[in-house]
Amino acid sequence: MSRSIRTTCLAAILGAAFLTLPAVAAWGADEAKPAKPDAKAAKPDAKAAKPEAKAAKPAKPEAKPAKAGATSDKPADKPAEKSAPPPANSSPMAELKKSNEKLDKILQKNRPNWSPEAELQREEVRKLVGSFLDYGELAHRSLARHWDTITAKQREEFVNTLRELVERSYLKQVHGNANYNIKYDKETKDGNEATVIGVLNTVARGKKVKVALEYKMIWKGEHWVVYDVVTDEQSMVENYRAEFNKIINKDGFDALMRRMKKKLDEKEE
Repeated sequence: MSRSIRTTCLAAILGAAFLTLPAVAAWGADEAKPAKPDAKAAKPDAKAAKPEAKAAKPAKPEAKPAKAGATSDKPADKPAEKSAPPPANSSPMAELKKSNEKLDKILQKNRPNWSPEAELQREEVRKLVGSFLDYGELAHRSLARHWDTITAKQREEFVNTLRELVERSYLKQVHGNANYNIKYDKETKDGNEATVIGVLNTVARGKKVKVALEYKMIWKGEHWVVYDVVTDEQSMVENYRAEFNKIINKDGFDALMRRMKKKLDEKEE
């Protein structure tokens, strides 16, 4: 028998992170499109240079740095620090289920939003989510190659600001009235990383809706933690990375921080 999740669930909480920066899709969205033709236009020039390559082979080393730049996002998509490998009997799917059960217990009682009890409830949810969602990993992978260009102080500030935005977003979900039913299908492990696949069943505008879910997890500190959630093939990390990259390339990292802090300063409706 499947389990009904009355007010919120792990998938909803992580999915809410997509709404964290609602204006982010508009930031620099137009600037990125012209960049693609330029990148392709550069290729014919590289080939045109090949006839002279035999006489001047030093041209080749210049092509390789460009390739590294093109794939520079990928290395940053790997964990910065490797911990000891997880025990063979460890189960990321079991840990997700356990977190959902804890969340259900916290949210069993509906409390008035203005009450001290509601604030305590939100604090419990914040603490629980912080135990299974790795904000540092999410931040690192979202910034990709730009992570290596900022100072330790800037990294700390970025992680904290992103965490505050995500927390504020999912805490709004705590008092929602939506009903969810989540079914975990399978888990796959690859060294220190894992993927858990499932389906979220819900109702939208009176119609039954199924949402494909993928939790990307990593083994850290003796347990599995989530760093990305993919809903219907839309990755939270990849969405953030694309938008953050546009802003940083156009206006710099400080501009990104200003926008994020401005979002935090906005009054909640």
